[in-house]
Amino acid sequence: MLFVFVANLARPAATEADALAPTLGMTPYETRLALAAGPPSVVLSTTDQNRANDVLGVLRSRGHGAHAFDDENFVASDGMTRADDFVLDAEGMRRTHGGELLPYGDVYAILRAVHDSTSELERPAGSVVSDRQIVNSSALRVVTKTEEREHVAYFFRRSGDKPWLLRERHASYVGLGADRTPIAFANFTRTVTRMREASAMAVYDDRLARRRVAERAGAEGGRSSREGMDLLAHLLAMTIASQGGSPYR
Repeated sequence: MLFVFVANLARPAATEADALAPTLGMTPYETRLALAAGPPSVVLSTTDQNRANDVLGVLRSRGHGAHAFDDENFVASDGMTRADDFVLDAEGMRRTHGGELLPYGDVYAILRAVHDSTSELERPAGSVVSDRQIVNSSALRVVTKTEEREHVAYFFRRSGDKPWLLRERHASYVGLGADRTPIAFANFTRTVTRMREASAMAVYDDRLARRRVAERAGAEGGRSSREGMDLLAHLLAMTIASQGGSPYR
């Protein structure tokens, strides 16, 4: 699958919607919504290389920054190297179990984001129902809905090796030493800050931390925005790479 996306707009979405809608095969309203989400904005998903090239040509002819991402280069969160246990030594971030190393000089993009997830637990109805529980009257059962948000950081690599992922509430943070606190988010931000300071050539971008992505059903039940956010992270990394050289260029 090829994802054609806009990395930056030359003109406002409202101005471009009418002109681009016929090319994209969408209504002006749908086009405006896609572009208004903010870059990176996916405007086409296709398996047709010629179709992707045609749309890219139109977008670029109108002055927009646009690229096509091949999902053969996609690595889902589950396939990334997870920095759940690490130390920050002189060479880079090193996993304490396994010894894998992420050299500071190999990091070209540090991207902050948020993974949203929703899960439901169904049980027999009791005498107390909270405002986050729904009674299923036909089966006399209660559904408890739990929503979670977890801050994450993606580390994309110049070498082309798979990205690393730091997850706010899954990392132990023992590697922070004396800087470690009892608060996961504080430890997360301190780790990202130290990685930014040590990876002097890396581009830092936190726009995805303010971006909401539709949740999808997961293999383990419940719903999560991970897959959609993983894709946006790859698109943003590709945008950054196109400006400075990397595996995507």
